[in-house]
Order: sequence, then C-alpha cells, then structure tokens
Amino acid sequence: MFHWVSLFSLFLTTFSLPPSPPKASLKVDVHNVQTLTGAVYIALFKPGKEFPDGKPIEGKKLNATSHSVQTTFSIDPGEYAVAVFHDENGNGKMDKRIFGIPKEPYGFSNNFRPKMSAPKFSDCQFTLGEGGKSINITVK
Repeated sequence: MFHWVSLFSLFLTTFSLPPSPPKASLKVDVHNVQTLTGAVYIALFKPGKEFPDGKPIEGKKLNATSHSVQTTFSIDPGEYAVAVFHDENGNGKMDKRIFGIPKEPYGFSNNFRPKMSAPKFSDCQFTLGEGGKSINITVK
C-alpha cells in the first residue's frame, strides 16, 4: 500500500533547502541631533548604484525626541553602507539648497563627510560579520 506520508518525508529529505544563514545584528547610533523636532531617517544599503539616494534594502524612521537615537537591524552578514538624515521640518524628504547641497543635517557610515559630491558606496562601506556590529554616525 502506498503512503503519502512516506512520499512527503522522502521529498522533504531529498529536496529540502539548506538552512539559511543566521541573521546578524547591526546597531546604529545616531548622534548630534540638534533640534528635537521631525524625524531621523536611517537607510541601509547593500553594494550597488542605489547608494545614497536610491531605494535602500531597509529603512527606519525614528522620532527626534533625543539628541541621539538608536535602532537595530537584523540582517544577513555582508557588506553594507548607511545613510542618515534629520528631517527637521517633518516634510518627509531631505531639503536641499542650490546644486543639491543638503539643508538638513545628514551623515554616513564611517562618518564619511563628502567634499564636493555624494559619497560612493566604498567611502561608507563596512563589513557586518556573524557576531554583529555597532556603528556610530554623527549628523551635521
């Protein structure tokens, strides 16, 4: 007699996917929040052309209720970069001056400060290992 349970068990053992790697914890501390208005946006990027103005793989919006804010991402180990801005007026976007220069405070992982143009991913890149990581970003 044919048993569906046996066939299903055979299928699972033969074709099961390898276990996914464990997630790692990335703690992001944002410092130097000058005004306690609006929100702090934290965008997490993997290598690619989207950094820093494109669509992040994950993002967080934190109310600016303290001069420093923290959040944690649970993500796969790998290479990442973080872009942050403080939306002081709460309009949901980064306000810019002429030539695209930001009006509102911003920062990047590695506390990289661009001189004349937006940073490259490699300027702000860091490695997240299986043991997790904590980074500090100062907005100016």
